[in-house]
Amino acid sequence: MKRENKDITIMVVPHSQKPPVSFKFPLFLLQCVGFILIFVPILLVSFFNSYNSAKAVFPELEQLRIDNQIKSELIGQLANETQMMLENLKRVQNLERELLELNDIEGSITEPVSPTSQKEAPNFRSYLATREYTSIDRTFSGIEVLQTTLPEQEDRMVTLKENIEEQQRREAAIPSRWPTWGVITSGFGWRRHPVTRARDFHPAIDIAGSNIYGRPIYATGSGRITYAGYLSTYGKLVIINHGYGYETYYAHQSKIKVKVGDVVEGGSIIGYVGNTGRSTAPHLHYQIRRWGEAVNPVKYLP
Repeated sequence: MKRENKDITIMVVPHSQKPPVSFKFPLFLLQCVGFILIFVPILLVSFFNSYNSAKAVFPELEQLRIDNQIKSELIGQLANETQMMLENLKRVQNLERELLELNDIEGSITEPVSPTSQKEAPNFRSYLATREYTSIDRTFSGIEVLQTTLPEQEDRMVTLKENIEEQQRREAAIPSRWPTWGVITSGFGWRRHPVTRARDFHPAIDIAGSNIYGRPIYATGSGRITYAGYLSTYGKLVIINHGYGYETYYAHQSKIKVKVGDVVEGGSIIGYVGNTGRSTAPHLHYQIRRWGEAVNPVKYLP
């Protein structure tokens, strides 16, 4: 079979006496050239149109970039301040817990920060990234309020804690326990002295009982030992300064267990019942002084 001729011949005939010149081109080559001549201009026009459109958008893109940078900085600042607030809130909650323990109260006023919320705090950026500027502004306003109120609340709680601790120290210092086991055989006030038989004022109470000799003597409140030794008619004597104007005297002891300077708590053993000094039988002479004046110990006994 005869192959189809796909070439194109172009013959150039000069006006002179020269012979004609023939140019043979493949049909495929001419088709490619035609395609290029038609579509390249179209592509160029489309490219320039797209370039001009993009060029018009460039300022908007730059503004968006600046806006995103500002938002990122705001979100970072917001996350840092939020973390600081969580730490402040944690301190306030710790103070509240201490206050509740001091007052032996169950329950809580402030909702505690859960471990989940604490773990999510560093991820606050991703949460804020979805908000608009107005939301960020509102959040900043809320943070500013919390930054003012949380320290004030913390200061109030610190003051309250100090007041409660001071009240507890005062209550612990008040001599409000029985100093030993027994019964009151001689009360506070005027009486006939058991030794001299003269009428005199008894500034204390005497506690006695069967088999009382050698029984422990307890501090009736917290305080510091200011005297521990033998003193005239008191015999072996311990004096405790409880602060707040209170002093207690424990006389006629058989044995002293403390020394001057010791700090004792209410209920601590300071000595043992005896019969030293001016005494007719084993007993404890127990005296309370308030600002230097003897007061009736019975008013302080439970």
